[in-house]
Amino acid sequence: MSKLDTGEIPKDSISVVQHIVYRIPNRNHDSMLRLCEEASDIFRESGGLRHEVFQLNNTDVPLGGFASIAGIISAEKDEEVWLELLHFRDRKHMKEVIAKMEKDERCERSYKQSLDLLSPGAVFILGEFDRLTG
Repeated sequence: MSKLDTGEIPKDSISVVQHIVYRIPNRNHDSMLRLCEEASDIFRESGGLRHEVFQLNNTDVPLGGFASIAGIISAEKDEEVWLELLHFRDRKHMKEVIAKMEKDERCERSYKQSLDLLSPGAVFILGEFDRLTG
């Protein structure tokens, strides 16, 4: 099991998922992965349910009527698009976990380091999604 994989959590125990999308230069892959592993540890220690990290593997435009995520966030050929998913029981749980993480000095240091690894002009794109089905 990967350090980023926190094990199986029943779907019905998760009602809120934060999505973070960003792009990094290919050369920063290993450094960002190390920071994500550290963030995963902090997330679990703070009571988070599951933290997953994905790398986009298809930059081509998919089916007709769809747009490529890489195109939407203007990823270049020498960049990677990453997606992080942070799982919470509910909004109250999310606020509690985030409050604990904000007090952890490792979080601030890790965040500052991750900003330096982003592609020039890139930002972290954050969204909170509530479960509708499943």
